[in-house]
This record gives sequence, C-alpha cells and structure tokens, in this order.
Amino acid sequence: MTESRRISSSEWFLMIGAALWALVLVVKWPAALSFGDEVGYVGQIRVLLQGRFRASPEDPGVWFAGPQGLVSKYPYFVTLLEAPLFALSPRLLFAVGPLSALALTFIAARALRAWGQPPIWALVVLAHPTITIIARTAMTDLLLSALVVGAWWTARRDRFVWAAVLAAAATPTKVYGIVVLAGLLAGEAIRERAALRRRERAAVWRVVSLAAGTAIGLAVTVALNYAANGTAWFGYEAAHRDLTTPVFSPVHLLSTAPVHVATLLLIPPLLAAGAWRLWKRRELGPLFAAGSLTLLMGCYFFVDRGHSLAETLLLSPRLILPAVAFLLIGYADLCAAALPKVPEARGLRLLMTLAPALIALPISIRHRAWQAQESQALAAATAAVAASGEGALGLTTTSTKAGLLFAGRTIAIESGAHPEIVLCGSQYLSYRDPNAPGGAYDCNLPGYQTLEKRGSYSVLRRR
Repeated sequence: MTESRRISSSEWFLMIGAALWALVLVVKWPAALSFGDEVGYVGQIRVLLQGRFRASPEDPGVWFAGPQGLVSKYPYFVTLLEAPLFALSPRLLFAVGPLSALALTFIAARALRAWGQPPIWALVVLAHPTITIIARTAMTDLLLSALVVGAWWTARRDRFVWAAVLAAAATPTKVYGIVVLAGLLAGEAIRERAALRRRERAAVWRVVSLAAGTAIGLAVTVALNYAANGTAWFGYEAAHRDLTTPVFSPVHLLSTAPVHVATLLLIPPLLAAGAWRLWKRRELGPLFAAGSLTLLMGCYFFVDRGHSLAETLLLSPRLILPAVAFLLIGYADLCAAALPKVPEARGLRLLMTLAPALIALPISIRHRAWQAQESQALAAATAAVAASGEGALGLTTTSTKAGLLFAGRTIAIESGAHPEIVLCGSQYLSYRDPNAPGGAYDCNLPGYQTLEKRGSYSVLRRR
C-alpha cells in the first residue's frame, strides 16, 4: 500500500485562513439581494419552482417584452441548479458564492503546489476584496470563475471527464461563458500544438475534453434559451433595445477599458504582472481566456461603479472576474517566487493566514449594515402575511431586493393584482444611485393602509 501524502504546514495554514474567511461570511450572512441582476436570477428561480420557464405579469423579477411574451436576459442554467437550494430556504442561495470562492482558492493551491510553491499563497484569492463582495451575493460571476479555472486545471491534470463536465457547466453560466471557454480552448490548443502534431494521447484528450464540454454547454444554452425565450440566444436585445449604440462596441473602450486597466494595475498592486508569470510557465489557456474576456468587456457599454474611485476599483472587476481569477493564480506564483522566505517567518505567515478574514470583516460588516432595513422590512412583512392568513406577499419594483427572499409566494402588484399584504419601498435602492431609475416611489397605494414602516420600506394592508 502507498503511504498517504502528509499535509504540509503551508496547507494547514491555508485551510485555517480559508476557514476564518468563511466564518466571517457565515457570521455576517447576507440578508437581502444587492445587485439588480440578482432580482432577475431570483425571479427566474421562482418561476422555475412553479414549473414554468415563461414569466407572467404577476411574477416579480427582471423581465422584458419579447416576441413571444416576457423574457429574461439572464441564463437559466444556474438558476435551474440553484432552485432546490432556494426551495429549502431562500437565504441558502448565498452559499453558492462562498463555496465557489473556496473552490477557486483550493484549485489555486493545487496549481501552486504542482509548481513547487507553498500553497499558502493561494490565500491571495480570498484576500481580493472583489472576491468577498461577490461571494456575499447571488451573482454568478464567481461560480463561472471557479468552473473555468477548474476546467483548466482538471484538463492539465489529465482528468478529462471532469474537464469536459466543468467546461460544459461553465459555458451556459453567463452570456460570455462561451468567450472565456473559447479563449481557454484556443490557448490550450496552441500550447499543445507540437504534441497534437505528434498525436500524443494526453494532449489530444486535453483539447478534446475542453472542446466537447464547450460544445455540450453551448447546446444546453440554446435548449434553455428556446424553452425560456423561444430563441436560440438570450434576451439582451429586448433588454437594451433603447440604446443608441450596440451593447458591445469599440466606442465603449474610451469609457470602460480604462476602468478595467486601472483595476488590473491596482487591486492588488500590479495584478497584471500575474500574466507574465503565466507566460513564463507557458500557460497559454489562462492567458487567452483572461485576455479575450478583458478585451470583450472593455467594449461593453457598462461597468460597475461605486461612489468613489476606490469603490469603483473594487466593484468593476466583477465583469472580468474569471480573468482576475487566472491572474491571481499567476500573481500568487509570482509572489511565491519573489518572496520565498515570507511563509517561513512566523509573524508574516500568521499575517498571511489572517489577511483574508481581516479584509472580509469590514466589507461584511458594512454590507450587512447596508442590508439592515431590508432584513427588518422582510421580517415585518413576513409577520403581516402570517397574521393575514393569505400566504402571499405583494411586491413593488422597489421592494424586490428585500421581498424576493420571502419564503412564500410573491406577486408583482404592477400587474394589477391586489394581495392582502404588500411590501413597498419608497426609493429605488441602488448602491450606485439611490434614486435610480427615476426618483422616489409613492407608497400611498390606492386601497391600502400602512401597517408599519422600516426605513424606506412600508408594510401595507388592503383596506
């Protein structure tokens, strides 16, 4: 029998650091949705749990008028997988983000160990503030990052079935999943071109597994889009038909690209240098994947922004998170090579272990405090619904970030429905613009009286 490999001290500290980071997120568990996209995802989940793909006017969420009724611009693949979690408990939905971040970290650790570097350096993944921010939401960017990085690493380790499965799952996770997988596949094919000419079995299967997984994922994407929207592609055309320029256009490079460039240079300092380390290791797959996504999103009309330059630098990497994930692995390798003695010094090793949790703690405290009124409003609305005996909660468009986590049925009152209890928000709560998209919302709804208020939310009861 072969003796099992002994866990190194570096790996022990990696696990402790990851556990502390996860503990911070558990203690300060999210209480509401944060991004508008999450409203769309949870709206889709609620429709799926009713046995449908197509939304009705009574379904709260993010829907747009399409040729065959209401459509969503978001993929249905992840929401299909997450629906059972939501059915058990709505807030279990937030477990996907931390699990994705931890998976990404341990894949990075495996890569570092294979390259002869201390795995503890993989904690730079969890120390990235954007990773923590997105892990506290129901956004799918972090899941896509873990799937793509997992597809690359399993292919590299000749786990061809896993590589195909992860590539197939990554492709329909987000609209641009196919772009990231195509870049990864192209880079791997070029890297293996000499071995492919010699028809070496491992090289052939490495490329074939990624190609097959991507093809399967594309087929799944088309099938789900037909079921949901009646077309092969997503509902982006319906969602952005009012734009004067295309969603993706070189015109947007002047406004969007500089933000992404600043992010890759500053958060963390010289993150882009991770590309040089990947190049030194001839990891063309990650380089092509990161480059293709960054170029694509540099031409996108939108970039996440905060109230300041610092906040923008923390929020904007969301759209290029798979690229950031690959660069973080190269960055960790670079740090390990440049600072080989750091993990051996007790004080510095302790700091490396604590850093992810110390960075996550203020972020989580502030984020949870920002959600306090949503949590209180949902609790008050839930109690009112229980007292009414009706079992359904009406939502305005301004209350969906809090109300869509209600455990029972939700109804969009803009559809003309008049449920017994309604949760109404007097503001369009957006962190970027608290008054978007058009000022305050009047919660003096005809036929309703106010039961109680929680911050900018009102719990209303039908007269």
